[in-house]
Amino acid sequence: MAKIFVPGDVILGSSTVRQITGVDHKTGQQHRKSMNSGGVAVVQVSGKSSEEVTSITSADLATLVALNTNAFCSAGLSLASSTITTPFKPRAAGGAFVSGSNYVALTGANAFIVPTSFEASQDADFATCGFDIHWLSTDGSTKGCDDASSQALASQAFGAEYTLGPCYINGTLITGVQSLKVTPGIEVVKPPLGSGSIFPFMASIKQTMPTIELTVNDFTSVESTVGDFVAMTSANCYMKKRADSGIFTSAATTEHVRFTFAAGLTDTNSVTVSNNDDGSATITLHGKVLTASAAVALP
Repeated sequence: MAKIFVPGDVILGSSTVRQITGVDHKTGQQHRKSMNSGGVAVVQVSGKSSEEVTSITSADLATLVALNTNAFCSAGLSLASSTITTPFKPRAAGGAFVSGSNYVALTGANAFIVPTSFEASQDADFATCGFDIHWLSTDGSTKGCDDASSQALASQAFGAEYTLGPCYINGTLITGVQSLKVTPGIEVVKPPLGSGSIFPFMASIKQTMPTIELTVNDFTSVESTVGDFVAMTSANCYMKKRADSGIFTSAATTEHVRFTFAAGLTDTNSVTVSNNDDGSATITLHGKVLTASAAVALP
């Protein structure tokens, strides 16, 4: 009988990332296809290299923002000789999921994990964070990521959900914000393989170029800034925590998420209107250092 799988909670060392909404694993394999002298047909196929990356989306913002002592959004997370597991839960015929040690998983001990985006929008059910696991080998010859079967699944739990909150630029509330996208802009570089290695054994940050992008439908927020290089002395963008048996957690409770720039430029780089549809404008904040916290009150 065929087995159908869905994602489970992801283990990153001592942290468990819950509410996984998507997993996309790429092997990144390169192959050598050899031919005879003057040949047109392949006579041998060999493996050249492999850079495995798992891209994951989760709604567990509080856990992710807090990784690496709240530095995850700007520095990622490096794990060595640790436990890294991306499990998949098989559905059960006539039930929910199978029980016992019947799960499969992608596993490894060494990886560099970096966030790719934090997103929230007015009509979305919840905010999400996307992050990449760059799997690393110990010696260049051993796979950094392997598949495992007959795995037991750790207890699954729910943390919290967040949604779009207020955004302030230079201390002024931006009205009519429809979406918020925070891009940490962490570029990962892996040194050239050597000595016959086929798997990367090191990953580093080449550069970080963070941005925050706001889409607004209230043009009073941008009417005097289009095309200008506007200095940004502060930017604070929030994601509000949803409340169980309520709407939102109290604004005064320090359980909301905030992304912050202390300096940079503001660029109203797009204004779009069409026929009788509502217009929109895009404000891109080009900051220097991005910081984040999942333990703040709303202003």
